[in-house]
Amino acid sequence: MNSAPTSHDGLELRGITVRFGGQMAVNHLSLSAPWGRLTGLIGPNGAGKTTTFNVCSGLLKPSSGHVVLGGRDVSRLGPAARSRRGLGRTFQRMELFDSLTVAENLGVGREAHLAGSNPLRHLWSTPRERADTRRRVDDALVRCGLEGVADEIVGLLSTGRRRSVELARVIAGGSRLVLLDEPSSGLDSTESKGFGEILRSLVEQDGMGILLVEHDMELVMSVCDYLYVLDFGTLIFEGTPAEVHDSDIVRAAYLGELATHEEAGGVETVDLTETTGVR
Repeated sequence: MNSAPTSHDGLELRGITVRFGGQMAVNHLSLSAPWGRLTGLIGPNGAGKTTTFNVCSGLLKPSSGHVVLGGRDVSRLGPAARSRRGLGRTFQRMELFDSLTVAENLGVGREAHLAGSNPLRHLWSTPRERADTRRRVDDALVRCGLEGVADEIVGLLSTGRRRSVELARVIAGGSRLVLLDEPSSGLDSTESKGFGEILRSLVEQDGMGILLVEHDMELVMSVCDYLYVLDFGTLIFEGTPAEVHDSDIVRAAYLGELATHEEAGGVETVDLTETTGVR
């Protein structure tokens, strides 16, 4: 794994601040998610992770700061324009066409990328573009291990398969940098492990960049090269998974023996070593 942050082209946030009225949701956040690295963004609920993703993808305009993609400032561009420049995203709640097949869902991802903002392009495509779509769909199916279910209806698949379909659709669309928001939600341990293996393959073999928001700490610690930790919208730590594991700051804020959360019968203490598998 690549353990150190680099200045490679990819996604950068520079001094991002987001305020909702008088409340500070994200406080002067800077981070980088270069191509060829799997970067994690973690923190407790309400830390500002999804708000940060909304800023990255263009769904939310920050109060101040800049978003840079591939060395270009895209702060003024909307989600569609950022997508055409190679930025893809999945959401906590899967957004798939349940009545279509797996291959058809992936084709929609590529066709949307080609159509862009031109309404006429939504009505027709050239033979060359249709061939390109088929090629990219076939490639994404293989890369995400879905070639055996290409003709199956998405709504009939397991949650794990559907998560893979969502990732494959982003890949088919031509994204080089992908934002993944809680992709292991609803997956069992076996499915999470398989999903993590797909992510590592995309980074190591294809040079993609991934920015991952995830609460499954076993998955985070096993697949990420570098981590950023948010708490109340502020970056409190960054480093390799091993460095995050050993940080007293992170333990106190979120992960370790001092981190507690209320359960129905009382308060449960979270042991970092048991949660992550890193010792």
